Amino acid sequence: MSIAPDRTSPCRSMTGTISAVSTARLGKLAVATAVVFWSLGNLVVRGTDLTGPQIAFWRYLTAAALYGIGHSILVGPLRWNDFKIAAPTGIVLAIEIAAFFVSIKSTTVANVTVIGAMSPLLLFGFASRRFGEIVSLRVVGATVLALAGVAAVVFGSSDGATWSVRGDLLAVVALLFFAAYFALGKVARESLAGITLQTHSLIAGVPVLALVFLVDSGGMPPPPANQWIYVLGLVFLPGTGHLLISWAHAHVSLTLLSLFTLGVPVLSVLGAAMLFDESVVAMQVVGIVVVLAVLSFAIRESARMESLAAELSQNAKETDRTAGS
Repeated sequence: MSIAPDRTSPCRSMTGTISAVSTARLGKLAVATAVVFWSLGNLVVRGTDLTGPQIAFWRYLTAAALYGIGHSILVGPLRWNDFKIAAPTGIVLAIEIAAFFVSIKSTTVANVTVIGAMSPLLLFGFASRRFGEIVSLRVVGATVLALAGVAAVVFGSSDGATWSVRGDLLAVVALLFFAAYFALGKVARESLAGITLQTHSLIAGVPVLALVFLVDSGGMPPPPANQWIYVLGLVFLPGTGHLLISWAHAHVSLTLLSLFTLGVPVLSVLGAAMLFDESVVAMQVVGIVVVLAVLSFAIRESARMESLAAELSQNAKETDRTAGS
């Protein structure tokens, strides 16, 4: 009696594993690139003469128009069901951007970006409960240690002329909504392609920023001709960063994705020091070193936890397959 060959051969299984590993690496590369683009975006916002709500609205409206046209041509028509799934992500991101843009023009780049990097602490519990991600105590402990680095950078600049309590409080508001953006985006990505999520999120956010802009300015004046370069810079730098994150949600854990944001403050502080002559005192240097060390460790530890989870899942599948044969 002949036995039919197992369709799930070792070669096919190995090919699938290699493909998964390659995709995971691409996901991490996409997130790292997004972090660089976001850091550059912070400097663009700092350099423009536009108000926070003004540049936020025109950046969103321009991006929504470009992505909407591009999606219709390259992917297909926009759909109401897709919009309903993506809308919460777009709305919370719009609120985050409004608070962030105002805060970064009210206080130092260092304060805003370092406060924003605390999002992993808000996401660990959600990632564990909603997606079953393994968050080790070592990662939690290392991230708490990063708070010392955060405090060093924040208080190291608190005597500067550009520091303000209002700006720091708005940065905290932006932090809360940024964490919500990550969580909602991860959930929406289960149903939508990355480009579809990005496009519909932008469209959903336009009315929110229009209202903020109208209340803040009493009108909606367009940017002067010499300021459009900053609007477009935000569309193509941090905007592309958000597109990369939308894609990476399907390939990178929420825990690891949020940990990558710890790199934003370092790049932004260094960029602000070079372009805007913002001073970086010794305490801030120590804080930056701590944050970098935590980032390096936490990424390695999180990757180890992902590998362990994948191995446990594979073993469970093999056990079920053996029991069923």
